[in-house]
Amino acid sequence: MPGSLAPEPAKFKVDFETCPVQASLGVLGRRWALLVLRDIALYRAQRFNEMMRLTPGITKRTLAMRLRELERGGYIVRAEVRRHSTRWAVTEKGEDVLPVLMALVWFGSKWHAGEVFADGRSRSLREIFDESYIRRVLGPLPHEAGPRPIRASSTVAGFAPTSSPAPAVS
Repeated sequence: MPGSLAPEPAKFKVDFETCPVQASLGVLGRRWALLVLRDIALYRAQRFNEMMRLTPGITKRTLAMRLRELERGGYIVRAEVRRHSTRWAVTEKGEDVLPVLMALVWFGSKWHAGEVFADGRSRSLREIFDESYIRRVLGPLPHEAGPRPIRASSTVAGFAPTSSPAPAVS
């Protein structure tokens, strides 16, 4: 479609029985689930009351349900259980969601900066996280692999970019 920003449809190398995104959203797609996982994985909140403070609007009942669902799904474990308290920790599966959470931090910081920051100015991941943390979660940063090529589909309403496309890096 001329002037479209939409990329070509993905060309998958394998056939899926079901969509991997849909499968991943089973537990993670539930309301509050990603925020509860964020509390444990990014903010390192380990206790129920810490998570209640970090997640305004969530009820105790909903937090308890999401913790159970995330535990059953293998994203978190009870690291310590005492008579009246439990400490939670992320599992390897939960750690694998960190790049998704970081992508949402980036997206929200870019496209919802007016809600996220007092000055309304968007921020890059480097302005939000320590670079060593970004590398640990994401691996090499995209710009380190070379510039992103500008595709013909990147033109808007027939206007081509002013710079020439960068060569693709293999």
